[in-house]
Amino acid sequence: MLVTIISAEHSLRSKWVREYFASKGDEVKVILVDKSSVHSFFARIDFSKQLRKSLDALNPNLIYCETTIDFLMRELKVYKNKNNNNVKLIFDVCDDFNVDQKYLNQADHLFCASESCRGHIHGAQVLYPTNGQSCLNTSPELSKEELFFCLIGNKNIDMNFCVSFLRECSILKKCTLHILGDWKLKESFIQNVLNVGVNVVDHKGIGSQSTRQEVYDQCHYGLNIMDFEGINSESLEYMCGQIPIINSIEGDLSQFCKLWDIGKNIDAQNYKIVASNICAESLDVQLNRRLHMRNLYKTYFTKDKFFETLDEIGGSL
Repeated sequence: MLVTIISAEHSLRSKWVREYFASKGDEVKVILVDKSSVHSFFARIDFSKQLRKSLDALNPNLIYCETTIDFLMRELKVYKNKNNNNVKLIFDVCDDFNVDQKYLNQADHLFCASESCRGHIHGAQVLYPTNGQSCLNTSPELSKEELFFCLIGNKNIDMNFCVSFLRECSILKKCTLHILGDWKLKESFIQNVLNVGVNVVDHKGIGSQSTRQEVYDQCHYGLNIMDFEGINSESLEYMCGQIPIINSIEGDLSQFCKLWDIGKNIDAQNYKIVASNICAESLDVQLNRRLHMRNLYKTYFTKDKFFETLDEIGGSL
């Protein structure tokens, strides 16, 4: 079977979708879409022509498409009708709730990236993302006297909110922030953190998984405080690293914090209370949350689970 995958560049999912179909012995071709280059009307027309030409040449049996851009679904609807429905379509809605249902109805199967998304998309099956990693052995050594946080750098960090939260914690307890990775305005962020009385350890790059795990084993919480919706690569990294989170992202992560006790949800109204609570809680509570995080990751977010979910659609295509 020839499978064509159409996805955005830097997709969290298409790499593993490709690996899945290849593991089944299928031939896989990938068409990448640079979302920043197809905003204009004429750019979309040009890409549509190229897409039609590519699909006609490939003649795939199955098309797996991430629904990040509506015009792709329109094109695939036309292509499917043109080929008398001989091609099977899988649409992966990811976390875009605003996709037009009339295009989704053309799919033979629908995936979405979260339960929150499924509430908006009729007939979709949840396919949680994965980073393909397995949890490493962990030997946490947590301080009773000092509170240690870690932060994985990315452009979506709500830096002002992070500083406000850390300020509240530092009033009650000595605090240190470990930073992994780089992003724009990082240096000014570090200075702001230092100005509220929090020590900073800058690890510069991300490093290997084992190196990151050593950092997580020193820290009580990961700061998952971002201007973002859904489960991103940083969220997966915290889960795989088995470190509880201080979380500002709504949706499934917020529910997991409540139901699985993997950390604390934070917002503009409660962050002072959360700071007070975590500064007073016992190490036993924090260590138990690490176990909960490991169990959550192994239940929903491993590559094996990703592949198992894809296996389930075999009989429906």
